[in-house]
Amino acid sequence: MDANQNLLDEKLADLLKQAAEVAAQIQAKEQGVGTPHFDQIEIPAHEVGQRLSQMIQSTRATDVALQQAGQMKCPDCGKECRVEPTRRQVHSMDGPIELTESVAHCRRCRRSFFPSA
Repeated sequence: MDANQNLLDEKLADLLKQAAEVAAQIQAKEQGVGTPHFDQIEIPAHEVGQRLSQMIQSTRATDVALQQAGQMKCPDCGKECRVEPTRRQVHSMDGPIELTESVAHCRRCRRSFFPSA
């Protein structure tokens, strides 16, 4: 692992620790006094994890789509076609996300295709 990867891993660990502390404070305020049942801790924690997953998926998909911007040859006729990012709502295993993906349209073939990374 290179130095930059180590710095990013440390930054993520720090941010996750901060997020965990804030989420725990929010839970404590919402639950009030008394001893909560463990599922009252676990379920909201899992929901925060799902929200984080949705954000990561959306961000990473956008990064990948923007890297593919430019021109791509049509798989049928070979004509150069412009690749553009488009957005759509999809349902991931962690809930709905806005997915950005690269789409190219060949006017000659009258078809769209999705360039792979």
